[in-house]
Amino acid sequence: MWQVRVRQFDDVLEVAAGDTILEAALDLGHDYPHTCMGGTCGACKTLLISGEVDMKPYAHFALTDAERAAGYILACRALPLADCAVAIADGSEETLNPGAPA
Repeated sequence: MWQVRVRQFDDVLEVAAGDTILEAALDLGHDYPHTCMGGTCGACKTLLISGEVDMKPYAHFALTDAERAAGYILACRALPLADCAVAIADGSEETLNPGAPA
């Protein structure tokens, strides 16, 4: 079980092995943006601030190589491999420019 802190939430998600970040958030009743839950729409795009995830297969038009290199993941496809901190890509400065000083 891994702990995932989502910047926009007050609590910490407990993510069981084999579950995605999105599944854990929805199980706790959080309003996490999503549509397809299959890695094809990009609605759950999330900035991985710290930690490590394994990404289940996804469509590369939903998350480009450049976005992945910048630290983005798809919450519907992200299986935590360690405790993580993330931020839902909401258009804020932090999620638009992840390398910018806070």
